[in-house]
Amino acid sequence: MNLFGMQLDLFGDNNDAPKEPAKPKVPASVSQNGLVHFKYNTQLKKSIRCKGGVLFGHPEVILPAYMKDPEFAPARELAAVWAEHAVKRKTAKNKAIIKDLVSRFWTLVEQILADRGDESLSSKGRLPPIKPQGKYHNLNDVLAAINSTYFEDKLTCRITWSNRVGGLSFHSVRQDPVTGEEFHLISISKGYDAANCPEYAVAGVVYHECLHIAIPVEIKNGRRIVHGRNFRRRERQYIYYDEWIHWHNHVLPLNIRKMRRHGDL
Repeated sequence: MNLFGMQLDLFGDNNDAPKEPAKPKVPASVSQNGLVHFKYNTQLKKSIRCKGGVLFGHPEVILPAYMKDPEFAPARELAAVWAEHAVKRKTAKNKAIIKDLVSRFWTLVEQILADRGDESLSSKGRLPPIKPQGKYHNLNDVLAAINSTYFEDKLTCRITWSNRVGGLSFHSVRQDPVTGEEFHLISISKGYDAANCPEYAVAGVVYHECLHIAIPVEIKNGRRIVHGRNFRRRERQYIYYDEWIHWHNHVLPLNIRKMRRHGDL
């Protein structure tokens, strides 16, 4: 079946694509700028410490031992920035910066733990693992095709398979723990990541959630209208709208039932 007027191999592997160069390893003992040194303590779990003036006036950060792993390199860099502010004079502006950096640091740590499948330190405010690669479908490929075909590549968002067991796909606004910037996150029901799910069905639900980003919620007479007339009109522009709706209404519920019984498809 021709999807978006292109061949379905648009979603296939590109074996001829050049491989990305290997990223240089980041040492666990020092920040990238070489100004902040890291030490590790097996007794720490939910706290970090800073010592000022250890090496030529530069700070030293004491981190929990598990943060020595390579996955925590971005978190260590945030800790280094925090330390450089922590040893400065405590002005109101600097205190606000320190508070923001601490919040972003622990949010990022929680994200890394979640992505590794480790136990959360605290479930409050934690991002779900962002995992677009499924067992049968890669959501990044589907999103790229939808964005190009229907939104002129102007849509900016991230996408993941939902960690909820159910048929609900949804869109939310999250905060990047590294940059602190907000971003749109689309979460797709794992009921779509199945051998019996055609790509036009996955693309249909991704297109639907993209529309929620492109078309804001309307407020009329104090009521929130999520799927207004314009939304429904745009939704029907999807080339396989009828086929997707049929699959969504008749096959997806069976997949969800199977997931709840057996834990997987």
